Amino acid sequence: MRVATSSRTGMALVALSTACFISVTSENLPVALLPQLAAGLKASDSAIGLLMTGYAVVVAITVMPLVVLTARWDRRTTALITVVAIALSNLLLALAPSYGVAVAARLVSAVSHGVFWSVVAPMAARLLGPDRAGRATAVVFAGNSLALLFGLPLSSWLGATLGWRPTVVVLAVIALLSAVAIRATVEPMPAEHATPGQGLSALRQVLADRSLAAVNLTTVLVVLGHFTAYTYITAIIADYAHLTGPATAALLFAYGAAGLLGLVLIGRTLDSHPRATGLFVAGGLALCMLALLTLGPGSGLLSSAVVVLWAAPAGAIGVVLQAAVLRATATRQDLASSVYIVAFQVGIAAGAGLGGFFLAQGALPLAVGTAAVCGLIALLVVRRSAAFAAAVH
Repeated sequence: MRVATSSRTGMALVALSTACFISVTSENLPVALLPQLAAGLKASDSAIGLLMTGYAVVVAITVMPLVVLTARWDRRTTALITVVAIALSNLLLALAPSYGVAVAARLVSAVSHGVFWSVVAPMAARLLGPDRAGRATAVVFAGNSLALLFGLPLSSWLGATLGWRPTVVVLAVIALLSAVAIRATVEPMPAEHATPGQGLSALRQVLADRSLAAVNLTTVLVVLGHFTAYTYITAIIADYAHLTGPATAALLFAYGAAGLLGLVLIGRTLDSHPRATGLFVAGGLALCMLALLTLGPGSGLLSSAVVVLWAAPAGAIGVVLQAAVLRATATRQDLASSVYIVAFQVGIAAGAGLGGFFLAQGALPLAVGTAAVCGLIALLVVRRSAAFAAAVH
């Protein structure tokens, strides 16, 4: 592969970040467009919600075998195919005459989603080199944070203004444009696995790697804890900060901005202080949850401040944990990332389910307490894990 110029490398990272933005925005479309999708597809709100739950399940089930099957593909080709598939799935969803077709469209996107996220961080690391892998990952993962900050509210606004079908078409077009940008700016990247059967062998090695196991355990703990509370953040804001309506939206915007700032700051120190960033993510989650429990519903202003502070470690979760995966292995990074993605999806599903159970029981403080406990346990794992100390490969 030719050595890319500095400006070309920058454009390549932006192209990958844009693809991340559209991937996450597409993933969360049922959240942003729930009432419009329910009315347009003549389905219940819970059925539209299943488009999210089913998406996560499909990603978790398919990502590892698909990464093995594509192990010998050029990484740029893999990224292009998955991003184009996400675009086509959105086009299919925009044309869907029924709920069943919408499910099929989401299935196409989910199958592509896991493979894309397995290759995008290793691609970014290869663009800047191993010494700056953390910074490269932070730049690319900024697309994730921007999707949560702007993608969801923008999709919701477009859905209310233009209708949900034109909104989904807009996302499909953006996905196609990001694929064109990747093709134009990213040089071919030969796959790490060159011989038949090596993918399965490498996957077994990845699953047996203790350093990666520690990262994946940390991932499950941190993500489970975070999503136990975050999935129901509007309920937390109402109970602890005493805000509703437009005030809730304003606090969520501040939360998103703080998360993006946290990601930028972490990206600057991730390569030089990997353990400190891991401790910041796990400890920051625990401290913020403990602060909410200590303050309780009696201090709305302070609780609002804690909610915004919570975004700083939360915004860095993905980049810190993904960077730990890349540090733990010099090769098989796509396979290692696929296992990490499964751990992440398990954390999301378990956290959302546990938080929902507590909310249904009228025990929201238990959800906050669970998040705090998960953060504290993860803190201990990070302190003992070599993957958060330095390159261990």
